[in-house]
Amino acid sequence: MKASNKMIDLRSDTVTTPTPEMIEAMSRAELGDDFFRDDPTVLDFEAEVADLLGVESAMLVISGTMGNVVSAMALAPRGTSIILEAAAHIHIKESGWPSTIAGLTPRPIQGIGGMISPTALADAIAVGQSRLSAPASLLCLENTHNAAGGRVMSPEDLAVLAGIAHESGLNVHLDGARIFNAAISLGRPVSDFVQPVDTTTFCLCKGLSCPLGAVVAASSEIIEQTRRWRQILGGGMRQAGVIAAAGRVALRTMVDRLAEDHQNAKLLATRLRDAGLDVDPSAVDTNIVFVNLPQSEFDVDYLHSELLESGLRISPVKEGRLRLLTHREVTQRDALVASDLIAKSCGSARGRQSSGVNKAGVDAIY
Repeated sequence: MKASNKMIDLRSDTVTTPTPEMIEAMSRAELGDDFFRDDPTVLDFEAEVADLLGVESAMLVISGTMGNVVSAMALAPRGTSIILEAAAHIHIKESGWPSTIAGLTPRPIQGIGGMISPTALADAIAVGQSRLSAPASLLCLENTHNAAGGRVMSPEDLAVLAGIAHESGLNVHLDGARIFNAAISLGRPVSDFVQPVDTTTFCLCKGLSCPLGAVVAASSEIIEQTRRWRQILGGGMRQAGVIAAAGRVALRTMVDRLAEDHQNAKLLATRLRDAGLDVDPSAVDTNIVFVNLPQSEFDVDYLHSELLESGLRISPVKEGRLRLLTHREVTQRDALVASDLIAKSCGSARGRQSSGVNKAGVDAIY
């Protein structure tokens, strides 16, 4: 079965194109020079974000990774360590910036479902008190946790970990790339997730359909420090209102509809499980689905080729896991069609020996 004339793209929620309203807003945005802090659209957008998240200030950046970098550099001195969950995006998917750029030693903790236990956190902090270790200065949390399948950490659990860190003199950063997915999943105000931490980053292009951009939110004092680090990284922007204009539309029109993405992800996972694939629908909190595939006698290249020919794009299989994301451009019907195509192609790929050549690309889009 072919997915009609439409290409269904489940590689990531970053593949969405901006809405007509976003494009219109970008074309009509009132602009200035953000370096001089006189771009009115950026100023209005940052104020709106700060109000929404319940913080003093916010700053527009180009990407979530840049937001994470500048937050860490504002909060953690070089030569110290950064504590994070072992599969955190910052640790495994952001090209090693803690050590290469920020001068921080990563101290990963193996979590359960992407969550660090309070005991494990306290133990990791204690280890850093030896003069033979790089002392911990920063705890980084992730919500939703990408590699754990979009799992959500409640504001209460987040506050417990942040409290332990703060009591030990550590600052806390929240990599909230998909924080609005977390808020919608639990039916909580996004501000509940932000209050316990010192800095938060969220992406405008993950689930919210903007063409680019992210935001750092914190106190006014910290934002002034992140603004300096943004400049050092080459992130000083000029007429950035074209980005902020799309972001403003996203916050007003794209957040509530994330519930639809979550429903379609649950539907996709349930149908794949019912078709005999190794997937746990109960672990699907938001818009990310992981399918465990056989690692022997299973041709992943054949799977990719057959799905692409049928009108379905997927990310490369990594360590035997297929990662699927729903988003604004994936309808309920698309989820139904995709589940049938994946189940059929997985059946065809069984019993085949993989060529070992990654025809789908060099890496998954995360």
